[in-house]
Amino acid sequence: MSTILAHLLGMDHKGKPHQVDQSMWTNLLASFDDEKFMKEMVNTHAPEEGDVDVQSLFHLVDNTLHGTTVIVDSIVNPTGTQGSGKPSFKPLKEGFNPPLDAINEVGCQLTCKALDTKNVSQTLVSLFHELSSYSWVNKALITLSSLAVFYGDFWRLARVEPSDKLAESMAILKGLPAITKPTDPQKIQVFGVLNEMIKTTLNMTQCLVDFEHDSKDVPELSTMIDVASSVYQIIISILACSIQFTSLLSTVDDNKGKDLPTFARKVNMIHHSIKRHYEDFLQKKEEIKEYQRLQRLFNAPTDNVELIKALFYIKDDPQPLFLGSKKTKDKVESLRRKNVLLLISDLKLTSHDLSILAKIYNERKFHEERYEIVWVPIIEQDGEEVIKQFQNLQLQMPWYSVHSPKLTNRVAIRIIKEKWHFRQDTMVTVLDPLGRVSNQNALSMIRVWGWDAFPFTGAVATNIWKRPGISWFELLATDFIFPKIQEAIKAEKYIFLYGAEEPKVIQEIEESLKKMIDDGFSIVAFNVTKSQLFWTRLESCMLSKLQTRADLHEPLMQDILRLYTNFKKDGGFAVLTKGSRVVINESHVHITRVLMQYETWKKHVNVNGKTFDMIFREQFDRVYILPRCHHFYIPNMVGYIPEDVKCPVCPRMMNNIVKFECCHGAH
Repeated sequence: MSTILAHLLGMDHKGKPHQVDQSMWTNLLASFDDEKFMKEMVNTHAPEEGDVDVQSLFHLVDNTLHGTTVIVDSIVNPTGTQGSGKPSFKPLKEGFNPPLDAINEVGCQLTCKALDTKNVSQTLVSLFHELSSYSWVNKALITLSSLAVFYGDFWRLARVEPSDKLAESMAILKGLPAITKPTDPQKIQVFGVLNEMIKTTLNMTQCLVDFEHDSKDVPELSTMIDVASSVYQIIISILACSIQFTSLLSTVDDNKGKDLPTFARKVNMIHHSIKRHYEDFLQKKEEIKEYQRLQRLFNAPTDNVELIKALFYIKDDPQPLFLGSKKTKDKVESLRRKNVLLLISDLKLTSHDLSILAKIYNERKFHEERYEIVWVPIIEQDGEEVIKQFQNLQLQMPWYSVHSPKLTNRVAIRIIKEKWHFRQDTMVTVLDPLGRVSNQNALSMIRVWGWDAFPFTGAVATNIWKRPGISWFELLATDFIFPKIQEAIKAEKYIFLYGAEEPKVIQEIEESLKKMIDDGFSIVAFNVTKSQLFWTRLESCMLSKLQTRADLHEPLMQDILRLYTNFKKDGGFAVLTKGSRVVINESHVHITRVLMQYETWKKHVNVNGKTFDMIFREQFDRVYILPRCHHFYIPNMVGYIPEDVKCPVCPRMMNNIVKFECCHGAH
């Protein structure tokens, strides 16, 4: 009994005033970052069944400390608004019994024993062993409860009615008049700093209480806060608050809380860290819920407006769309009962793709059939330059786009990447009025066939590729890639397309071609090595064809794959045609041999009725060596690559080998 009374009067068990040794503060501060000691304390954790109800205990602690800190605020700053009025209290659970024995024992450790021993490590060891059987959050709550009892019991006497002589006598015994009406105003300000530190510690604890509750239904996020180390730091903070408060009650304390601001800054840093992790957790949890909602929506849409709304942050802007032709904002509801082409891209959207889509958009039938285009930008960078690039692209679009790139839902971007296989390349996803996908990526068929592919469904693509007499060479050799090449085709001229990664190979090809042209052969030559339009169109032909589940062995498909593979596997290719008739479509390895031997075979041209292309072919057949293995390459076309392919040369099945490649921006 004498020990408790001495403690309440700010004295030790011998009746001498409590004072804080400077080494105690130094050791307390060092304990925050002592990982070895923290690990020892964490290893004492041995929770038992039937733990304390966290929410009920927290409500008790929160009510006590919240009410008490309001009283202290009104004393520290009697003219201010902080602490004015009555605090709001949380409802208490009826019949809840807090762990009183543990709270009392921990209270004794925090107050009497901590200042008697002046050994911070010893006090912490005692606390963690006393709390070993409780959950991590309850360890913090029980320790905070002990401080709340002590702190609240003292300050509640500062607000007593004058008629309550018992309370008045107790307040005098505890030294309250000396504190609330001090001769040294500096001391009351120290109580204010301590009071803020206790509030911060309560807020830290609430973060852990809320995290434990909110993470139960998302166990995959349960490690986003290191609860054990956070509780360790909270208990040190509580111990510091208790020691400082007990010391301040002493009338002979010369320190007057000089080290408290330093400690308070450390506690604030820890609070900011825990709070940030908790906020990150809440955001991740919200993203998971949103992801699950969007998955259900994408898997079973019932309305295109509902699905398109999910692509944008509608709450941030109820009119997220911008109609380029009218320069006005609009609601997603304007797209109801319409077929919508979602143009999905980053900022590398090409002017060529924009021009093709503009021609389609300007077709009268496009609007008569109730079709619209909406640009969904996938932009994961920030900055003024990014906004300028976005706005420059937006100005080129007469159709709908999102008003600001920041309105694109990040969770929707994840779904688009996973479900529709968006990587970096532009794609066009076609939605019907019910939000169902008519074509996951129609851009390839749009690039190849333009308006002829309307309404851009898989069935249309299949029918187009079934047209008789399709020449793969004429599909690639268009005037917008090779100016006036159609004239050369109609004139039945020799056309030589080539491409190679090595400049030396290009030089050898061009030197040989110059000799042929100087000798009077009518050859039109095009180097496509750096022609992005050519490679894009080639890949679009392949993807459009593969989307129809085409037979890889049909001649048209084999010719396209051969050209692409020769460049990817051997680093170069060459195609010789007479008009639109393909004479040679092979690797540069063999073609350059034929070209380098030009002087030996040119004399045979136009002899015995053999034309230039016939002699070229004969010479090629002489130098050609059948490769040991047959390969063909397919670009990144997720969802359209066949699993089993029979070799076109022998009866065996081909091996499927995945290759990852980066050309550093060059095609």
